[in-house]
Amino acid sequence: MFPLWLGVDVGSTTVKIAVVEPETKKLLHSKYKRHNAMQAKTVRELLLEAHELFDAQRDGKFIVSFCGSGGQPFAEKTGAFFVQEVVANALAVREMYPDTRVAIELGGQDAKVIFFEKDKSTGKLLASDMRMNGVCAGGTGAFIDQVAELLRIKTEDFEGYASRGTKVYEISGRCGVFAKTDIQPLLNQGSAKEDIALSSFHAIAKQTIGGLAQGMEIKPPVLFEGGPLTFNPSLVGVFQQRLGLDNSQVLVPEHSEVLVAWGAALSAGTMYKDKKSNYDRDLALSALESFSNISPNSNSSETPLFFKNEGEKSAFLTKHHLFGGDYPQPKKGEVVRAYLGIDAGSTTTKFVLLNEKEEVIDSFYSGNQGDPLVVLKAALIQLNEKYRDAGAKLKILGVGTTGYGELLFYRALHADYHTVETVAHARAAKKICPDVSFILDIGGQDMKAISVQSGVVTGIILNEACSSGCGSFIETYARSLGIPMEQIAELAFRSKNPSKLGSRCTVFMNSSIITEQRDGKKPEDIIAGICRSIIDNVFTKVIRLRNLDSLGKKVVVQGGTFKNDAVLRAFEQHTGLSPIRPERPGEMGAIGIALLTKEKMNL
Repeated sequence: MFPLWLGVDVGSTTVKIAVVEPETKKLLHSKYKRHNAMQAKTVRELLLEAHELFDAQRDGKFIVSFCGSGGQPFAEKTGAFFVQEVVANALAVREMYPDTRVAIELGGQDAKVIFFEKDKSTGKLLASDMRMNGVCAGGTGAFIDQVAELLRIKTEDFEGYASRGTKVYEISGRCGVFAKTDIQPLLNQGSAKEDIALSSFHAIAKQTIGGLAQGMEIKPPVLFEGGPLTFNPSLVGVFQQRLGLDNSQVLVPEHSEVLVAWGAALSAGTMYKDKKSNYDRDLALSALESFSNISPNSNSSETPLFFKNEGEKSAFLTKHHLFGGDYPQPKKGEVVRAYLGIDAGSTTTKFVLLNEKEEVIDSFYSGNQGDPLVVLKAALIQLNEKYRDAGAKLKILGVGTTGYGELLFYRALHADYHTVETVAHARAAKKICPDVSFILDIGGQDMKAISVQSGVVTGIILNEACSSGCGSFIETYARSLGIPMEQIAELAFRSKNPSKLGSRCTVFMNSSIITEQRDGKKPEDIIAGICRSIIDNVFTKVIRLRNLDSLGKKVVVQGGTFKNDAVLRAFEQHTGLSPIRPERPGEMGAIGIALLTKEKMNL
């Protein structure tokens, strides 16, 4: 009895396995699993499962072929064959869907459009051309993951939301970070999550058809494959609508998520038909177990630790402390007069109460959870109840708004004053440092670099469409690594071998992180590298200064991202400066608008 053919597709975010019967070419077993940056562990688990299922039938004999962006090292380690993924794809399509003219494949971080034609002499289907994404992960599973995160829904629920959508908005089809610029205002305006999910599918289709096909005609029948297209049938429907295809011109394999792995398995009967396989179950499983414990690459460039010793760390933490105390509790019969400053940020909502002495007597800071008005309303009700329950009276002397949702909140609350966030941030910085020369504010999705001379703002630089290097950048990876936000700095400071990740788009940096983990880097090493990469992004993509002396001697850093001590320390090490960080870095916009509102109301 012939050994079974087994294909393993090691992708950027998932591992797929397919066991094929040689005589019939039929799929006997398949599995699709996210590897969460633990490729070797996941590959080993899936191989072991396959052996346990079929060893009794075939005496443990498999002919194994790997493919995918991460497949080659595993093929070498296990004595298996390796096949390029486009070739594997073509083998599967030729075997099962020989009339295909174009295949659209979406993976975790890559997207491909493959064009087929039949060989004139043999009549067999051949891949004649292929278009693949390059530096952008738009139109991939990572795009869907990031939009789902922004909408505060699970990725597996995304299809359900999109299927209920009725309205299509214009959303950028580039990586999920870029799309936030379009999606966040829609959320702030109360647009339905269902419509945004559906609009995201249209963005993916536009990016794939226009950005990848690059003018080449997509002729039917069109085959759709890959996890995002398997688990999101509404996305296939959007492609069908935009390409003008009828149902007979659309091919969706029953197991399209493992089609490439299936093709890799088929290579045993074509490309490697006369080759001897060196794959052995016990040796392969043992090799994969040690593969996941490779020591860090000795050739990688060393990065400095955050501190040379505990004394240096202690001095840093003593100098840069955050507000962690309790606000004064209202007393029975007391009348508290205060100004309310609200900062409607891109990812968070903040407000402060400022008394007539310009002291912060209360504050609020929360994620928008997709509906900032609801979040703010609940927080204001809770604030009012706090004073009412204490028997005190809160008298609001003026209300000011700033931030992304400046006008939305201004109109909803009938506020007294509003202004752009750069003005509010500059005012707050000047409050704590009258002779401030430079302000760097890093928020959830944006960065602001503000130059100040003699108390007057002389220059403002904002990040453009990309939010790599902002709060959402680190939050995304901390969540993927299972690290609570409040533990990031503490973990980063424990790193003995920090990763060097540089300045890259959030989506593609995932590939660097996968490599680092495969090379033995620990979570603390990676999170330390991410904290440093935020500052690298500031100086390579936003400020771009050749001479740091132009920042001046009084630099204030603020914004929610600077609550993270590791980001602050990275700024110190990158610039050699000793910046001023306010006790409430995340509320500086709210403090600034409260100060400006007080000034306006007392004119």
